[in-house]
Amino acid sequence: MLILHLVFNVLARTKLAARNVTTGEVEEVIANGPLIRDNPHARVAGSIYAIGPTGAARFLTIVLQPDESDPTRWHVMTGWESSDRQIADYQSRR
Repeated sequence: MLILHLVFNVLARTKLAARNVTTGEVEEVIANGPLIRDNPHARVAGSIYAIGPTGAARFLTIVLQPDESDPTRWHVMTGWESSDRQIADYQSRR
């Protein structure tokens, strides 16, 4: 799966800010090669979780939805600090 472009709409930025996650941190997680998992609570087919560290080693879980017209463009829906279980899953698969 190739993620070259991230799209942040106003609602996504608001949700991220409410959880003290910056758009820069989201970009860092993607750039650092996250663990990709199917979204278990997907509202849109193809929705995924991207789990990984920021440049400052803060682990985040980012919800992404695929773009209908460009397979390398993904829409950021929200994100949060990863749970211990998500971090362990990331570490066990690296």
